[in-house]
Amino acid sequence: MNRPPRGLRGGFMRGLLVALEGIDGAGNTTQAGLLARWLKRRGMEVLLTKEPTRGDVGRLIRARLRKGVKDPLVDTLLFAADRAEHVAKVIAPGMRRGLVVVTDRYVESSVAYQGAEGADPSWVEAVNSFAPRPDLTIILDLPPSQALARKPGPREGFEDEAFLLKVRELFRLRAEERGYVLVDASKGIAEVHLEVRRALEGLLKGLRRRGPRA
Repeated sequence: MNRPPRGLRGGFMRGLLVALEGIDGAGNTTQAGLLARWLKRRGMEVLLTKEPTRGDVGRLIRARLRKGVKDPLVDTLLFAADRAEHVAKVIAPGMRRGLVVVTDRYVESSVAYQGAEGADPSWVEAVNSFAPRPDLTIILDLPPSQALARKPGPREGFEDEAFLLKVRELFRLRAEERGYVLVDASKGIAEVHLEVRRALEGLLKGLRRRGPRA
């Protein structure tokens, strides 16, 4: 007889969803990977994923980004379509298995980026209402000038300093309104990782006090 997946505190419980957000160059991919490795070292079962995905819609999005094609309404709908498949095929099954799902970008990236493009953030959020809400959202905060300096080579898509200033403002506003964890990403990689880790440790401690969830 197969046992259910091992939970987060030695019992059995529903998985967790952790989203790392931030402007291009803030270090989302690096920090998501470090967090996943740290969780695995602690004996937890982890699923590391990212958006846009490598699916059909995700590849279309990446092609548009390379060409510099932008439209707030079309982009919102494309990212939502990619996310719907991501949730159905990756995130929801992972959570049902009791895994800690760590995603490099999620709904807040759509709200911030497409909001900066000109879409109504509340509409973007409504379009993505199907997506499970993360148990923890961490926003890596960094001035665009520093973020772009970390990305050598030709710029594409949303990699424009004036545009990223708007994106950063929306990320910071959402963090203040929603109580998301805002991490200073101008620090060294190890220091940022420590702050990200502490945020998740705080969540895990709270879960231990409340006991297993159905």
